[in-house]
This record gives sequence, C-alpha cells and structure tokens, in this order.
Amino acid sequence: MNNRLVIVLVLIVTIVFLGVSNSFAEKKSADMSQGKWWDTDCENENPSWGYDSILYCEVGPKLREIEKNSNRVKVDVIGQSAGGRNLFLVTLSDPKAMGRLGKYQAIRKTMLKDPEKAQAMIDKFGDFKVPVFINGSIHGNEYPGVDAAIRLIETLAYGNSDEVQTILENVILLVNVVQNPDGRVLGTRYNAKGVDINRDFITQTQPETRATVKLITEWNPMVFLDLHDDVQPMLIEPCSPPHNPNYEYDLYIKWALYQAYAMEAELIANTDETEALIPFRDWDFSAISYSWDDWPPIYTPMYAMYHGAYGHTLETPYEDERGVDAHYWAVWGALKFVAENRQAMVKDQVEIFRRGFLDLPQAQIPASILAETPYDQFNELTIKDFPAAYVIPVDVPMQLSSHQPARLVDFLLFNDVQVEKASESFTLNGVDYPKGTYVVWMDQPKRGLANMILEDGLDVSDIEGIEFYSPPTAWSHPLLWGVTRARMEDVQSIKTSVVNKADAPSGFVESGKTNYYAYMPTSLSAFKATNDMLNRGMTLYRSKSSGAFILPANSSIANELANTWALNVSLMGELPEDAVKMKEQRIAVYGDEGVAIALDELGFKYDEVSRSDLNAGIISGYDVFLNQSLRWSQINADGQASLTEWFAAGGDYVGLLNRGAVFGRDAGLINFDYEYQGDADAILKIDYDPTDGVAAGFLENGFAYVLGAMWFTTVPSDATVSASVADDDFLVAGYWPQWPTSGANSKSVILNKDSGPQDTALIVIDATFRGHPKDTFRLVGNAIFNGLD
Repeated sequence: MNNRLVIVLVLIVTIVFLGVSNSFAEKKSADMSQGKWWDTDCENENPSWGYDSILYCEVGPKLREIEKNSNRVKVDVIGQSAGGRNLFLVTLSDPKAMGRLGKYQAIRKTMLKDPEKAQAMIDKFGDFKVPVFINGSIHGNEYPGVDAAIRLIETLAYGNSDEVQTILENVILLVNVVQNPDGRVLGTRYNAKGVDINRDFITQTQPETRATVKLITEWNPMVFLDLHDDVQPMLIEPCSPPHNPNYEYDLYIKWALYQAYAMEAELIANTDETEALIPFRDWDFSAISYSWDDWPPIYTPMYAMYHGAYGHTLETPYEDERGVDAHYWAVWGALKFVAENRQAMVKDQVEIFRRGFLDLPQAQIPASILAETPYDQFNELTIKDFPAAYVIPVDVPMQLSSHQPARLVDFLLFNDVQVEKASESFTLNGVDYPKGTYVVWMDQPKRGLANMILEDGLDVSDIEGIEFYSPPTAWSHPLLWGVTRARMEDVQSIKTSVVNKADAPSGFVESGKTNYYAYMPTSLSAFKATNDMLNRGMTLYRSKSSGAFILPANSSIANELANTWALNVSLMGELPEDAVKMKEQRIAVYGDEGVAIALDELGFKYDEVSRSDLNAGIISGYDVFLNQSLRWSQINADGQASLTEWFAAGGDYVGLLNRGAVFGRDAGLINFDYEYQGDADAILKIDYDPTDGVAAGFLENGFAYVLGAMWFTTVPSDATVSASVADDDFLVAGYWPQWPTSGANSKSVILNKDSGPQDTALIVIDATFRGHPKDTFRLVGNAIFNGLD
C-alpha cells in the first residue's frame, strides 16, 4: 500500500494548508476575471421585519466596492442557488501571505514522509495561517448572519487595529456571504425548491449544499461557524449529547468548548448580553426533555466536523440589529481565539487525520472536559470500532443495476473519501468478488466520514434519556440507496488502485431475434428513460405483475436504452397477458420537497396543487393524484364531490405516509385498520413482493426508512400487499423505543387495489424523506404507473 500511503499523506497536508498557495497571488482585475457579478437587478425582496437588513441585490455591489478598495479581499461566485441567484465567497487575509510559501512547502514535503515530524514542524514554522469558514444565513429569513458577515469583512478589509492585524497574520477567512439567497429574497427559511439546506448535507440534493461541500473539501477549514437566529440567550455550540461516534470527538471538544467560552466572553464584553447558552455545558437533561445534539450529519457545522473542523452553530438572541451585533462579536471572539491558539489547534486537526491513516484507536472525552458538562452518560457512544474496509461490487447480479454503486462511489469521491478498485478477484466472507470491485479502505484520513456514509448505523432505541433535536437518527447510503456492500473486518491482502471517478453505468442488449424488448424498473434511470420515451410519443407497455417495461422490437431504441440510459435490455418473444399500453401520466401532487425531489429524479412531469385547487375541481384534468399530507376532512364538500366523481371515472390515487393513506380510506377507496407510533425514526428491514407491480424491481429482502411508523393491522380481501415489515429483528438502525414489542413485525406497509379503471396504492414507509432514500423513490414510480389500464 505504498501508493496509498503517499496519497493519504498528500491529503493530510492539503487538509491544513490548501488554498494558501493559490489564493493570494497578485490581484487581477475583477472586470477581466469575474465578469459583472456585482450588477444585480433588485427584485421585490422581503427584508427583515426587525431592522434595515441589506437586500440580496445590494450584496454584490457592496462586495465589489470592498474588493476594489482593499488588497486583502478576493470575491468569487462559487455557483448559483436553486433559484439561479449567485453564491458569493469572500476570501480575506494578509496580502503578504505569499511570501511564506517556502515554509508551507517544507511542511508539505515532510508530511509525505512523516506526519509526526510534520506536526513538530508546525512548532518550528509558527507563522502559517489557518482557514476559518463563516456561513451566512443558511436559513434565508434569519437575516442577521449576512449583515454580520459583511460587517466582519469590512472590519478586516479596512481596519488597522492590533486585533485586526493579529487576525490577518494568523487566519485565512472564508465567508460564504449569503448561503441561501433564495430564502433571503423570498423571506423564507427554505430555498426556491422548498428545501431546508441545513438538513441537506448528508444527501446534497441542492446546488447551494454542493457548492459549500466543494469549498469544505477544498479548504478543510479548521473552524466552521454557521450563523443563525434566534435563541435566548445566544446559543453557541458545542452541542449536548449524544455525539456521533464517527467524530474524533475528544480532539474536537478540546478546542470547540474553549472557543465557545471565548465567543461568549467577547459577546458579553461588547453587548448588553450577560450570558450565552452553550449546550454542552448548560443543558441538563435531568431538568429538561430537549436536545441540541450533533448526531446527524445533516447540519452544515456537523458535516464540516468530518473534515476536521471545529464546527459551531451560532444562534443570536434577536432578529434585529442586536442580533447582528451578537454574531459580529461572537465571531470576533472566535477569530481572536484562533489567532492565539492556532498552532495547537491545527496540530490536533492533523491528529484527527493521522489517527485515520494509521488506523489508531479513538479516545474517550477527557475527564477534565466531562467535568464541564452536567450530563456525560453518553460518553461511551463516542467510540467507534471501524472495519478494515467496505467492499462495493459493481454489476449485476451482485447489484440491482450498475447505477446505484456508481452513484454511491461518485458521492464518496465528491465528499473527499478515498476509493480504490481491486486489481484482482478475491473472496470475502465466502463470497467471490471480481476484479474491478470497489474497496474503501478505512485507514484513511477521513475514516469517520467514510464510515458515517457506509455503515448501517446504530440502534439507539433503548439508551435511557436519549433525545434528538431533528431526524434522521439513521441514514445509511448503501441501505437506502439500494447498494449491496460488504464489511471487511480484518485487513486482507488485496491489490487495489486509486480511482478518481466511478465507472459509468453500463447496459447491454440481449442478442437474438425477438418481437419485443423488455427492461426492469431496477434503477431511477429506468424510470427516466421510460418517461423520456413516453414524452417522445413512443409505444411502450408495462406488465402489471412484473413491472417490466416493454417495447416493440426496435434495435435502435434498444441500443439507446443500453448505451444512453445504461439499462439491461432482454428479449421478450410475446407480450404478456397483463401488459397494458403506457401513456404519459398527468400527475397532481400535494406533497413536500422530498416528493418533488423523487419525482424529478424519476423524470415525471407533475403539478403541485393546493386545497383550493382541489376544492375548485381542478383534479378533473389529471390521471393521478399523489397525496402525502392532506386529510380528506380538509377538503370542502364541493372538493370531496369532485374527487369522488373523478375516482369513479378511473382517477388513480397514490397515498404516502399516514395522512395520505388515511385520506384514501376516508375517500372510500380502500378500507383498513392501522397502528401508528410517532416516535419511530429508523431504518427497517422490509420484505418486498417483486411479483407485485408496486414492488417490482426490488429484492425480496430490502430496507426502508420510517419517520413515524405506521402499519396496516387489517387488509381487505380485495387489496394486495406489496411489502411488509420483516418478521424478526426488523430494526436495523435508528430510534424506536420498545420496537421489539410494537407488534409491527410481519405487518404490511404497502397496499394496492385494482378496482377496474381506478387504482389505489398506499405507501406508509417514508419513501421520499428529504430526498434521501433514493432506492424507495422507485416505489412511487411503480405506484404511478401501476394504475395504467
């Protein structure tokens, strides 16, 4: 593994010092290098109600003015939001930084040979700079973060005080000035797609998220501060327990806690505030039943912690100018703390990655730190037993299709996880794996990040007193993205080579004469291809039982399916008796952003409808009504009458989750009894019936995510069960107290009913949660097409 050793060490040096060598060259003319990003047309914006907040359209011109008048500032457009608005990155530091590159390079070269010696060299070369990242107002209607960020930029761009100079001598400041421009313009927490970006970092569905991830992986900032409001008194992380065991939490908390104290001190010294809320220090679970935990990697600072950052969410106590002041002074305290402690802080940041690359054990939180918290019973959760590697086969029959592993591997690589490929065949746990199988060795700097993505997760259901701020408590990419992977506990001698990109998915066309071709709904690409061909007016059929998509023999289209869509196309001599001709479906949707993400990835066209639309009888123009959260009782008499008439005429219904299912029952479409446990937040083992049209393309033994568990306790004789909770030990990971005695085992969770022209499908697992469980998106696609007659 000599090549791997070199690569890992190169990564470690990049982690600490990337960007210093390429960010502060002599300033080029912004007119030539940037374009006129500062010319922003003002929209009808929704500013803060509490103060005269800077408008989004004013941010570009303001940053341009600062850039023109300070040689400490560089402004870049790092992408566009979901709504097409620019995302601005300000990079700021002492312009003389380039004069120190020789010392940085010396540390780099030494790290290639001996990371421990490189840590010693940090003491010798004590004048290097460390990157600090500030994220402005990821929730668009939490306005003070952006204004505080601009005020900080101005202070450091123009100021000449001793504090300013000290910070500039020690810090490279990276400011994502307006992380959510859509929300700032619209006056909403969410972006233009209705997504809470601060819940998206484990899935990365949005362009704003991906732009920030790219910056984090390029810079590996030592400190990450995410600016929010409002909590009284001002909240400054680190968090209350439980802490995710994939962090090197002892190294993180050693600096994050005392940096929080420094932020609190600066806040108190310069505002009217007399205290701050530091959850790790102040949250006593014996007195409250509430949490501010860092368990799920959905939040921006928690995600950054997997890249070695000392991450903090800051929540100001006010939504007015006092909130701007609070953010400004708290961040100022952090910058001063970094300037005073950067050598020791960066040595421990490097230690995080050294542990990974040397496969060193994690350590418990020191007793001196635990003495600072009132509640330490979850300390045992901070230790993780990492495997030697994860193994990901590429093609069928070991995968449903080649799309799922390619998606996962590219996700790992985008997130700065090292992936290699076997140069020879090998055997693991009695299974033979071919040459070309992906291997994710865990002796790598960001092992915690790799393991967090690839593991099943933990069952934390029965830990006394545990609380979580926000779901999910389990998010396994292999299980929820439909990827078969194996865990290698002990190192095997396998020749592997580094990969920089996943092999593109591939398909084939079975050779021979035929009347029809067929392909199965085993990937999102199969649905995209189908919807594309229907949109082009092509003739397609679908088997109601197997779910197979079927087309009359046409070699050019079959080759397109294999080569463009990477699908496996087989011969079918005769059209099955249950085959129905397909048509492009007109879909009305009442659902959240997860439903929209799923439908987009499946390639469906759809319209989002409101209650007033349904009350006005708009449903008559559609083939399918997909409902996630509307109750039948929320529709007025006219709306109920028009829906009843539409159902009788053959309108199809797909109900998701509790409300969507009960709507179907209350509308008279399918009768059932059920149980519901709202505290479930878990990944479950699911038994699918692949001979049923709604579960077509699934393996018999699969998985699904639930947030609030519902299951059917009675099933009418005229309904079909498409999927059920597994019989024994059905909870894989997550939080569901007393799940073994819940009675959910073997109970159905997907029903469908064919009533002639009208079809109903009820799916009560959370098939689209925040766009994450991509494998179960296919259930929604099958349900939509299953109503074709």
